[in-house]
Amino acid sequence: MTKGEEQLKIFLQDIAIKENYLLSKIDIRPISSGGANYTADLYSATITEPLKPDINIFAKAATLNEDARKNNDTLSRVYEKEALFYSELAVHFERLYNKCQVPVEDRLYIPKYYGHLLVPYEELLVVENLDAKGFKIFDRMKTINWEYASTAVTELAKFHALGLALRDENPHEFTRVISRLKFDASNHEQMHSFIKMALENGSQGLNDDYKERLHKYFSSTENLVKLMIMEGEHFLIHGDFKTSNLMYRRRNGKLEIVPLDYQTLRGGNPVVDLMYFVFSGSDEEFRRLYYQQLMDHYFSQLTLALQQLHVDVEKVYPRVTFDADLIKMRPLGLFLGLIMVRVVTVAPEEAPKMDGDINIMQVKPNQMAVERISGIVRDFIRWGVL
Repeated sequence: MTKGEEQLKIFLQDIAIKENYLLSKIDIRPISSGGANYTADLYSATITEPLKPDINIFAKAATLNEDARKNNDTLSRVYEKEALFYSELAVHFERLYNKCQVPVEDRLYIPKYYGHLLVPYEELLVVENLDAKGFKIFDRMKTINWEYASTAVTELAKFHALGLALRDENPHEFTRVISRLKFDASNHEQMHSFIKMALENGSQGLNDDYKERLHKYFSSTENLVKLMIMEGEHFLIHGDFKTSNLMYRRRNGKLEIVPLDYQTLRGGNPVVDLMYFVFSGSDEEFRRLYYQQLMDHYFSQLTLALQQLHVDVEKVYPRVTFDADLIKMRPLGLFLGLIMVRVVTVAPEEAPKMDGDINIMQVKPNQMAVERISGIVRDFIRWGVL
């Protein structure tokens, strides 16, 4: 039994006592992420007792070493941020839903939270295991379709709406939370270096015309750095909204999606989450058919979610501002595509280890990645950006 498993067993024994499972049996099983997780060892566990329903657990045990943490402020605080979400923000969100009498079926589903530990290098987060309810992870090697994309974006809109509703109700508390989620972005030289290296790696395998267009477009990285570190106080954003951080199931003929992995929460522009989702999980054909439709769908769902929380979208995020943000954030969308497609499509055996400086941790694009990135480049040529 590993140190993480030993620690988890002790934690689960405490949960069993709190849940009055005094004669319980605890079974812990390691989970492979298949190259989709870089920050934790994953476990599923079951607490069983005769004549009582099983308690199904999903747990994360920290794996980031000292080098990875000291070289990147964001990585050093991923466990703290996710714990903050479940222990504080989820409580606020439940209160807001109850206060506004939002129907259960219209709420953002947040897994039951059992607790966490934040001892450095021994961090642990424990929530309910959605596998036991029939949820599963989307195959990251495949691309999304309209049903999946529209359902996921609906949940994203609910998440964004909750942040805005908290800001509207209690600006002081919202500001306090956002301040705890900020990351150190003072080392601009390091960020410029990361962008140049990511651009070089992301353009591998592309034809000469596409490479030339990308290098010309990003010849100055100053604007991109500004977009990357933008931390407004208007929205709470997920920061890593992609298919491997979502679980889905079909129940009674309806697709249901639950966002997970709140390790990169921060204040920022909501379009960042949309760019992450679209350019990491879709192909050129999907975007040609549905890109604008998906953006329209997001805004309509944001409007509806805010209405249910008694917030007027025109006061907090009018459509004209959203449309302007879609244009303003295009450079970031293009850059995220170069990065995220390589990460999403990497084979499990080729997945890098998060054991050093993230700024030098690059993934070489495979053939699938080259094809998808080429499609992204063609999109931006068609949109008159490149």
